[in-house]
Amino acid sequence: MKASHLGVLGFGLLLGLSSISCNGGSSNKNPVGPGGGGGTADVVIHILSGSANAGANAYSPDTATVAVGQTVQWVNDDAMVHTATANGGTFNTGNVAAGGQSALVTIGGASGVRAYHCAVVGHNMTGALNVTP
Repeated sequence: MKASHLGVLGFGLLLGLSSISCNGGSSNKNPVGPGGGGGTADVVIHILSGSANAGANAYSPDTATVAVGQTVQWVNDDAMVHTATANGGTFNTGNVAAGGQSALVTIGGASGVRAYHCAVVGHNMTGALNVTP
């Protein structure tokens, strides 16, 4: 193989390896954004351990401020699956697996307070986003 081909092959291999190490996908246990690895989340909210019956104390912070167009990441620090589902249906993380898994949602629409909850049956969890323009 010619040296020029080896250089292209090596560069392609290097790019492939860097994308593997930087792209955790849905199985990434490392949170992105502030304090968690340099991703794209503007606000990080933790689902606290033992939160299924914690009500307004399940999410930390329980009320977060985010601007329209910013991204919120929910990190599940509990041992159970949870969601963050807007009461009005404007966002839904879907199931966020236990053990540090996370989900990202970009906040659209108008400003205002958006209450949300865990949609898993029997979980009594609530939080709110204060959405600014």
